Amino acid sequence: MKALTNIILACIITVLLILFLNPVHARESIYGTPRVIDGDTIEIKGEKIRLICVDTPESNYRKKTQYCLDNETDCGLLAKQALQNMIGTHDVWCEYEKRDVYGRILGVCQEYNFFYKYPYWSTFNYALVEQGYAWYYNGGKECKPYKAIFEEAKKEGYGLFNEEFGGFKEPKLWRKTRSND
Repeated sequence: MKALTNIILACIITVLLILFLNPVHARESIYGTPRVIDGDTIEIKGEKIRLICVDTPESNYRKKTQYCLDNETDCGLLAKQALQNMIGTHDVWCEYEKRDVYGRILGVCQEYNFFYKYPYWSTFNYALVEQGYAWYYNGGKECKPYKAIFEEAKKEGYGLFNEEFGGFKEPKLWRKTRSND
């Protein structure tokens, strides 16, 4: 009986070591009161966090504003306001594995709740795409679920894809046209 107990205990310890020491599970997190910088970037405790899987219109790229296709509406400002409204006065929790070339955290963020981790479709990243304020940005396999919801938001005219605004140019293409400004 004692031998069986020791084997079970050894198995449990091995599983726990694999789970906690395996680099696949080496995600870090940061939480606190955010400051919204742009439609897809926030700052918490002095750390800039770029929301992965999304790309929102620019509110200030090389002192240029990205307008919607109606050429009158500041799409960047509307995307920033959409993120501010989603966050409200809540603390935010972000999970991440890496940083970009600018040193920003590349993360998935959601309302902070000590007791519960929300599924990906409850993150601010996903909500921006779902509500039509961001383009789906293919950053890897974790971004695949965003593609279908992006196509639906665009087709249904949600957010900035509303006929009132005429939609907006994909931000990465818009930035390319401004690279020499």
